[in-house]
Amino acid sequence: MATIAKAAEIIDANLDLAEFAGPVPYEELWVAQQELGVTFPDSYKEFLQKYGAGSFGGEPIYGLGVPDTGLPNVIWATESIRTSDDFFPADLVVIQDTGQGDLLCLATSRIGEDNECPVIQWIPEMSFDEQMFEVIHRTFAHFLLAVARRALR
Repeated sequence: MATIAKAAEIIDANLDLAEFAGPVPYEELWVAQQELGVTFPDSYKEFLQKYGAGSFGGEPIYGLGVPDTGLPNVIWATESIRTSDDFFPADLVVIQDTGQGDLLCLATSRIGEDNECPVIQWIPEMSFDEQMFEVIHRTFAHFLLAVARRALR
């Protein structure tokens, strides 16, 4: 099972780099999953229940506990791309806009026995057939650890 413990150690030791909304109750996670029609991986649920949404080292991480009218709200981000991009798969959940023309997404249809799924790349300007669906991180926990480590550089 992937856990955000390693990333949380870095984040909690460097709160001056953190801007998070704070923890959200499980009920809010449940409602978000119902609205998006997906199941979140365990490490993302752990993140939401500890930090909610926000940024670390200036790098955004979409989540919950923030107004649903814009970023960094995961429902807003995901529903916005679903509305504007006819090719965007319903199983993807947007967790970050990299600022490089691509989005990082949880591939929730790929949740395995460990209740984790990969973080993949989606490029909005490409059609579905052109997408590479490149796995950027094996799990959300790996993604969060990478964000935390980049902030310390």
